Amino acid sequence: MSAPAYATDAWVARHNLAPGDIVHSDDVEVRSLPQMMPDALPVTRDLVGPELKRRVYNGHPVGAHDVGTPTTVKVNTPVEVRWEAGGLSLVMRGNALEAGSVGDQIRVLNPTTSRTIRGTILEDGSVEIRSEP
Repeated sequence: MSAPAYATDAWVARHNLAPGDIVHSDDVEVRSLPQMMPDALPVTRDLVGPELKRRVYNGHPVGAHDVGTPTTVKVNTPVEVRWEAGGLSLVMRGNALEAGSVGDQIRVLNPTTSRTIRGTILEDGSVEIRSEP
């Protein structure tokens, strides 16, 4: 007597998907898998809109670690850096040393002083530096 076969629905790539691609409805489909892969995303989660962080091949399930929030700032791109404290504000240009999404902390190079500063990415793609009061 064999064990019963269980099937579960999961998101599967309809073609090869590359890192950096934004997932669209025609990129994935729901397929019944013989068993749920440990990292496979269940169909209860909407998969349209996230960015691919890793390559997913045609016919393979899309895993939770394969997708994430779209990258707002890319490495080596200029960013606006904002600093505010006690009614004083400063805006400057810097170069992103790391990639990140909204809310991530990244390192930014101040090209004038060649010093590295750390700040949080805002929705508009700028980086906010917070000072301790």
